[in-house]
Amino acid sequence: MFSRCLVSQVKHNSYFLIGLLIGLWVSLAVIPLDEEPAPCVATVGSASPVQDEFVPQREEKPAGSGQTAGRSVQRPRYYSTELGMRGSLLTGILSSEEALKVQVPALNRTAARLQPALKFFITASAMSTVPGLANVVGFTDTREMLKPFHALKYLADNYLEEYDFFFIVSDTAFVNARRLTQLVSQLSVSQDVYMGRVADDESHYCSLDNGIILSNSVLRAIHSELDWCVRNSYSPHHYENIGRCVLHSAHLSCNPDVQGEHYSSVVIENDQLPLTESLADAVTVYPIMDTHRFYEIHAYISRVFLERDHEEVLKLRSYMWHNSARHPPGYRNSTWPAGLRDDPGLARPLPGNRFDHLRWTAINGTHAFFPDDHHNVLPITGAYREALDLVLTQVRAWSLHRWPEALDVQLVEGAWKWEPAVALRYRLLLRLTAKEDKDTHMSRLVEAVRPLGAARLVPVRYVTESARLSAVLAAPHTARHAADLAAFLQRYEAVCLNQDKNTALLLVIVKQPSQPSVGNTTEVDLMKENKETVAALKSRHKDAQIEVVETSLESPSHEHASEVELLQEAQRAALALALQRVPRDSLVLLAVPHIDFNQDFLNRVRMNTISGEQWYLPSAFSRYAQYEHPAFVTPTGAKPQSNTGRFNVHLSLVSSFYRSDYDSAVAEWPGPGGADPAAVLVRSGLRCVRAPEPGLVYASRGAPCGGAGDAACVSRLVTQLHTLDLGAKHSLAQLLLETQAELDQ
Repeated sequence: MFSRCLVSQVKHNSYFLIGLLIGLWVSLAVIPLDEEPAPCVATVGSASPVQDEFVPQREEKPAGSGQTAGRSVQRPRYYSTELGMRGSLLTGILSSEEALKVQVPALNRTAARLQPALKFFITASAMSTVPGLANVVGFTDTREMLKPFHALKYLADNYLEEYDFFFIVSDTAFVNARRLTQLVSQLSVSQDVYMGRVADDESHYCSLDNGIILSNSVLRAIHSELDWCVRNSYSPHHYENIGRCVLHSAHLSCNPDVQGEHYSSVVIENDQLPLTESLADAVTVYPIMDTHRFYEIHAYISRVFLERDHEEVLKLRSYMWHNSARHPPGYRNSTWPAGLRDDPGLARPLPGNRFDHLRWTAINGTHAFFPDDHHNVLPITGAYREALDLVLTQVRAWSLHRWPEALDVQLVEGAWKWEPAVALRYRLLLRLTAKEDKDTHMSRLVEAVRPLGAARLVPVRYVTESARLSAVLAAPHTARHAADLAAFLQRYEAVCLNQDKNTALLLVIVKQPSQPSVGNTTEVDLMKENKETVAALKSRHKDAQIEVVETSLESPSHEHASEVELLQEAQRAALALALQRVPRDSLVLLAVPHIDFNQDFLNRVRMNTISGEQWYLPSAFSRYAQYEHPAFVTPTGAKPQSNTGRFNVHLSLVSSFYRSDYDSAVAEWPGPGGADPAAVLVRSGLRCVRAPEPGLVYASRGAPCGGAGDAACVSRLVTQLHTLDLGAKHSLAQLLLETQAELDQ
């Protein structure tokens, strides 16, 4: 039985079996012709490696060709586009050419709150007939039935990525812009929204005359099915065609209640509209044919909103009046800038840098600890003393009233913090002594606030950044200052000659009186190189005003004079010579060679120096000497950064003033001649502006004493060390150790 069935299958599939056998024979016969088998030459157990035929290709590039440019990233123009931030609402009003001079102006004025996200769509017979208004869009297609879909396509093509919700309405409806924006602000764009008033024919569509709200996702779905919507637009009513399109594309029916919010609309019957407060809660009012009715309804609704705002203000005043009884005495009538408060529940924003960080200053009854960057402990005096006494008096009175069981209140410790434009805050730890048992004490933490008083406007002269600046640079004739002068000239060319071009430089080289050619060959060569550099600058910049003069001190410098003393003597001699060469009304900047500055510093010099009223004394940023020390590293093993240092308030080597003001100050100077320019100006009637200047940097200096042979300098510094505070002692002690090690060697 089985053999008979097998023979029958072979007979019926004989041609297939013959072809299969021929194919197998041909494939076996052709394989040796394509690839010969490789002979096996390696013996079993041999350790010879497998040969790899891959040869790497080395690409040779010419030197200096640079790296291949990577893919350029095109970023959007606005950060809101890159972050996907969109506007809340765009309103589109379906209108006509006939209504442009009737309803459209009234709608444009009464719905001004919606601007600029307000568009009017009309059907124009030709593009030339479309009026040149910014918010009017005309379509040349005269088929009235397709006007809503032209409007929807225009909104989707141009504003789909810019707005979350879209509101479509006819031009015969008054739009309550305030209620509409309030309603949309309560809706979430994460859900599909097809919101409005259901048409009166009990359909599933929203009435276009009363307005339709579409979410971004619904309009996107409509845009993808727009061809189907156009083909199935057979109804004479626009709202039916739109509703049918939404039902097909987004599978939504009209819903007046979405996410807990209700869409309200008022329909005028028999041309009678009673003015009630319900109009303020309605999004639209329909139909309106008279233009004056738009303004009448808008005026009434605005009055209702004003009355509601007034009631809210009265409630807030009543709430504040009831809570004022809980305030401490003396603060019940004080105002507080509510706009400057921190938002509840949100952390304060981080300061931009360490100088903007508001810090607490620890205090006790008599002293303040670390009040600034230059002192460890300072007694509380002056206005701070009076303010603290006033606060302690009020806090003691309030504490005795708050805790009647206390007999006495004493300050243990505390802290204050100054918040600009707000108040001065105090946090005080108090020790309360009990009445019944004087040995029993209680600790309480109290926070007190002194709000700012009335703001006063300070009249300030009008100044500009276009004043011409005359820089006077005093350079002692030494090798060290010659090197600093070379760096200064490079900086002057980069900042002044290439950018500012409104400055003049008077370079004064100051020599010792007893040695007109003071210094060794190196010093003379360096000064000669600087003069050649000045000549090169004047040749490269034809309009550059640079003058080099030489002068001598009246008396030789002290044998162990410090660098600051040498610079001050040189400045006095240089200024005496420079005042004879600059005009009387010129702005003078007195500087030293080892400074680094930028354009912002020069502009602040011009703005902060006022003729007849004010002179400028900047506190430059001084880099620590360790910044350039070859063996100094931070605790982490890295080299110090360029901002390693502090603002130096003890040096007054850079200042700016008008020559006429300085001449008047010298005439009023009661002391002997040869005083520092800053000391002379301080004693005058001018106002001094003293502030940290980040655009002015003192270059880091080396050890205050040189190598072997400077034992007298070390002894003098040891004597000065006893007069410094703790922070300065640590900085100077490290330099003394380095110098002493060199002397020991």
